[in-house]
Amino acid sequence: MDKTKISIIYDNQLHDKGLQSGWGFSCLVEHSGKKILFDTGDNAEKLESNLKNLQINPQDFEAIVLSHNHWDHTGGLNAIVGKSKTCKLYFGKSYPANFQDRMKLQGVNFILVEDVRKIFEGIFAGPEMGALGLKEIPLTVQTDKGLVIITGCAHPGIVNMIKKIKEELDKDIYLVLGGFHLGMSFGLNSIVEDFKKLGVKKAGPCHCSGARAINLFKKRFKEDFIRVGAGLTIEI
Repeated sequence: MDKTKISIIYDNQLHDKGLQSGWGFSCLVEHSGKKILFDTGDNAEKLESNLKNLQINPQDFEAIVLSHNHWDHTGGLNAIVGKSKTCKLYFGKSYPANFQDRMKLQGVNFILVEDVRKIFEGIFAGPEMGALGLKEIPLTVQTDKGLVIITGCAHPGIVNMIKKIKEELDKDIYLVLGGFHLGMSFGLNSIVEDFKKLGVKKAGPCHCSGARAINLFKKRFKEDFIRVGAGLTIEI
C-alpha cells in the first residue's frame, strides 16, 4: 500500500514559525495519488498564505471534506473553492439549505454525506454523527498500519466517533488526529483510557482539544503522542 502523508495547514498552534495560526483546523491528506483537503480553518487569507508557504496548490485537490458547519472549519473555503474544475466538495447531509444554495450558485460540485462514503480507494468520509443539533463527519484513511481517523471538533464525542468508525470499517486504528473538543470536559482520564482500550496506537489532539487534555494524552501515549501544529508533516 502507498504511503500516506498528512500535512497540517491550519491550527491554533504552529509547528513551522513561518506560517500563520488561527482558531480552526485544516489538513491535506495525500494517499494513493489523491489529494484531499479536510476543513479550511477560520480565515481565507491565512489559509491561502499557509498553502502558498507550504507550496500546496489548491488546483491539485481532488476533494475537499468539511467536518461540520462551524466558521472555524469553513471560514477559509472561499480561498480554495472553485480553484479546481474537477474537485468535489463533501459535507454532511444536515448542512443548511442556504449553504447548499450558495455552493450551487458558485458552481461547486458537492456531495452530501450521511453514511460512510468511499471517496477514493482507502479514503472514507462519514458517517454523519451527532444528535438533533450539530452533526459532524470524520475523514478516515486506510493505511497498512491501520486506520487514521481525522476529526474537526468531534462534537458527537471523540470516543463515540472512534467506536463507530471501528464498527463500520472493522479495522484496527493506528492514529486519531484533530480536534477532540475536550476543553470543558470532565472525565478526561477515562476518555484517554478509552483510546487505549479501543486499540488506538497514536494520538494527535489539537485545535479545540484543550491544553489539559493534550497534556494527558502526551503523558499516557508517550512516544506515540503527536504534537500537532501548522506546518507539521506526518508520514505513515
